[in-house]
Amino acid sequence: MAAVREAISGIPADDDFPGPDPVKELFSLRDRVAVISGAASGLGRQIALGLASVGADVVGADVNLEGVEETIGEVRAIGRRGVPLKVDVTQWNDVRAMVDRAVQEFGRIDVGFNVPGINIRKPALDLSPEEYDQVLDVNLKGMFLCCKALGEVMVRQKRGKIINIASIFGSCGAPRMSAYASSKGGIGQLTKVLALEWAKDNVQVNTLAPGYHMTYGPIARQYLETEEGRTMMRAIVERVPMGRVAHASEIIGPAIFLASDAASYMTGALVVPDGGWIAQ
Repeated sequence: MAAVREAISGIPADDDFPGPDPVKELFSLRDRVAVISGAASGLGRQIALGLASVGADVVGADVNLEGVEETIGEVRAIGRRGVPLKVDVTQWNDVRAMVDRAVQEFGRIDVGFNVPGINIRKPALDLSPEEYDQVLDVNLKGMFLCCKALGEVMVRQKRGKIINIASIFGSCGAPRMSAYASSKGGIGQLTKVLALEWAKDNVQVNTLAPGYHMTYGPIARQYLETEEGRTMMRAIVERVPMGRVAHASEIIGPAIFLASDAASYMTGALVVPDGGWIAQ
């Protein structure tokens, strides 16, 4: 076997696996630097706190500065360093400034989470071209700009992990989601392209596409605070094969996994914590 390894590069030795004790460290993000766009509320905030809880320092960015300052305050309360930034992900200068500030503050970027997303729920015939552009600008163009800026740093470093947040509706359809589903499907394809382009530079790019989950942010409150929203939530729960929506922690676990060394051989992948939704 040793002769085979010498003849073919890229084959690990039998003893390269670290063994049971160091495996615990595979999921640690101790002293890693994470840049999280869309960190003011909802899933972005939960990801920021989840990563901080396993050791990461966090640069949090959002167009909502007050919200992201609250998130970073919670990160610091956990005992990690944090920097809040006001960033519009549709603006290249903002996105570049976000990445530049992270490097200036910490010297590198280990992990990037791209979370921002909006939705305008309308039948396709009622959705204006301007509304379609608005959703695609944030959800897909913004994702590309964040990936591009993070990628420039990580390719130069020869290491890094980028996780793009998509949705189950990037893989299946639903009425009144023509713009949203288009954007989320595009995220998956963008991820695959970047994964191939940057694999040789040890940069992994993956997609996390959650199903319905409760972070108790603004979107969740829309479901819970009106009778129409509660009716819709009951219908959603009935359709999920597991019979419930996810707690935020059930999305944060896969997020930490993708950000950690445990996922170092994954790139271009689509990870779908959805209670079985798209298996139907």
